[in-house]
Amino acid sequence: MLRGTSLPPREQLSARAALYAYPDPAQADAARADAARADADQAEATPAALARPDPAAATQPTLDPQALMALARERTGLQDFGPGPLEEPLLMLCHSLAHEMQLSAAGRHSAHQRLLQLLCTRARLQALWQRHPEILELEVAEPWFIVGLPRSGTTLTHRLLSRDPGLRSAPLWELMHPLPLGEPISAAAAAQAMASGGTPNAPDPRINLAEQALQRLHHVAPELLRMHEMQADEPDEELNLLALGFCSMGFEFSFCVPSYVRWYARQDHTEGYRLFRRVLQTLQWLRGGSRWILKAPSHMEQLRPLLTVFPDATVIQTHRDAAVTTVSLASLTCYGVRAYFDHPNPLVLGSSLSGAVERLLRAFDRDRANGDERFVDIHFGALMREPIEALRQVYAARGRPFSAAAEQAMRDYIAAHPRGRHGAHDYAAEDFGLDLAERRRALAFYHQRFGVAEEAGK
Repeated sequence: MLRGTSLPPREQLSARAALYAYPDPAQADAARADAARADADQAEATPAALARPDPAAATQPTLDPQALMALARERTGLQDFGPGPLEEPLLMLCHSLAHEMQLSAAGRHSAHQRLLQLLCTRARLQALWQRHPEILELEVAEPWFIVGLPRSGTTLTHRLLSRDPGLRSAPLWELMHPLPLGEPISAAAAAQAMASGGTPNAPDPRINLAEQALQRLHHVAPELLRMHEMQADEPDEELNLLALGFCSMGFEFSFCVPSYVRWYARQDHTEGYRLFRRVLQTLQWLRGGSRWILKAPSHMEQLRPLLTVFPDATVIQTHRDAAVTTVSLASLTCYGVRAYFDHPNPLVLGSSLSGAVERLLRAFDRDRANGDERFVDIHFGALMREPIEALRQVYAARGRPFSAAAEQAMRDYIAAHPRGRHGAHDYAAEDFGLDLAERRRALAFYHQRFGVAEEAGK
């Protein structure tokens, strides 16, 4: 998967790692077929009024940044991608994808489509803001950000808090396709039309597009359901929204891209976060709501830009043994990237994700000031034992009422989604060439500062 790095022979890998590195060839065939089907979905996701023929449709998907921007302009009929980081990060990312990574045909297709869709969305957003400058006057009031490591209870925290009717979350379908397929209209205009006798809206077609994408993903990687359940109508990480301003770890998790990651880690992403704020304002204008509950691991190393752009934010930090978390994340990622690589390398990913976790924790340790009342801590063990009580403490710390309606909705979710209902997620450090003892020594600064308990080794 990484040029210049050999894939270890089967006999040098654990049994589980060998399955990651040498998947069934039928899975590769499925990935290619699903990538072909994704073409139709991408065309459907482009508004008919803006659609233009894609001259690259019959050729190898391009990863040239100038060609991608030209395709986005051709596809949308729009020229302006708006403010925010664009040309330099796109160049760095495309270079890493094209010259460092050995993407499968489906992986190259996926990278091409993802970048093209981001550029099309950027152009459409800029056009919408020019037509409706009032969008950028909307207040994004006191958002809550969940910033824990992946695999540390962030998903449960996010989905439970999203049950609070006073909080606004973004379901996966909205994160994948932030703008409607047709002409965008405001929530206020839609409500006025309904009050004037308009017919009820049909289900948003973006929901079906997201469901189809999940079906393709689970076709290629069926075990993902046990590792991390995703649903089109449930909130998820806003990595795709952050990616519009290249302040997202999403590319790192999907494609590894080491030189891009080195560039990304050195940047000041404040302008990317300002673009992210404008996107949140747009989602409020389209579907209402203002008190956001959001989640992404990349916020951990972006506290400075996050709190510059959202100074009244609450930051909810989940804590778990970071060595165990690293192994769990490596397992999830190594299995998931089979959608992009014919032969994922467990040792490369183990090293890469180990570095990513340590980078996140060191940045968070550096930038979180002691005594800052905007931060609230939740420990994984407490969350698993008594999730409602753990979240009650968040409300108490921020002086926000914990309504009976919110609590009951959370209890209903817990009852309907017992932990492990799709089966256990098994993983071990040896699968990825990791040493739990070495990782705990390297991450002791974090465990000691926040009183994180050590878990049984995996």
